[in-house]
Amino acid sequence: MDRWFLIAATLLAAIGGVTGMVSLRHDHRSRWTFPWMAAAFVAQLGFLWLRGEARGACPLIGTGEILVFLAWSLTLFYLAVGPTYRISLLGVFSAPVVVVFQAVALLPGMLSSNPERVPSTDAWRETHAAMSVLGYGALALSAVAGVMFLVLDRQLKDHHLNSGLFRNLPPVRELLTSMQRLLWLGMLMLTVGVVAGFMMGRTGDASHLIAAVVVWLAYLALIVLKQTRGMTGRRFSMAVVLLFVVSLSVFGFI
Repeated sequence: MDRWFLIAATLLAAIGGVTGMVSLRHDHRSRWTFPWMAAAFVAQLGFLWLRGEARGACPLIGTGEILVFLAWSLTLFYLAVGPTYRISLLGVFSAPVVVVFQAVALLPGMLSSNPERVPSTDAWRETHAAMSVLGYGALALSAVAGVMFLVLDRQLKDHHLNSGLFRNLPPVRELLTSMQRLLWLGMLMLTVGVVAGFMMGRTGDASHLIAAVVVWLAYLALIVLKQTRGMTGRRFSMAVVLLFVVSLSVFGFI
């Protein structure tokens, strides 16, 4: 049953992305991307609830569950942030990322057909896992905003000022503001996750915590560099996107 929820969430996100792109081709902003993504969010909740009931804990065991939780986190922040900053196209750019994460999770062997129940839970371990992946959701959306900035920058350089995509993209300043705030939010949550990781009991391999600390330090260095020396919008966007893509390797340690 949980897989059907995940399949539904993937299809709904795909429909939201496709309808948004079709609207852009006709030089209109999609009014349906947000409702489709909201429906996908509900289906994601259905999957996570069933999986959590089976596990008896936060469903973050294995790469498949982590990818679904990350897709849910990205969708959550889009639903919260997109309308606030009037970035309607954020859903069009976010939907493909959600679809890819969930499609990979649906590959054979990525999700256990009979998830084992966790015998006991550690509050610090649960906080570490959940807050770290939630932080990644905000960082993922920040990277999506970075991609939007790079697309807008390319449109300006190529003088494609009459394209539907250019006319519907948000202003440069608005994109940079949302990207920076999402970066700060992601770092705040990742910090809570790292602190919780140090507080949890030392059982088994600690490579996942080491990887999380390395990612945290990398993002901290980016923020310090941006605040002290300054960066152009293009370089900052490229750094945010590349750092997120590279940091995804942390899931290989979990």
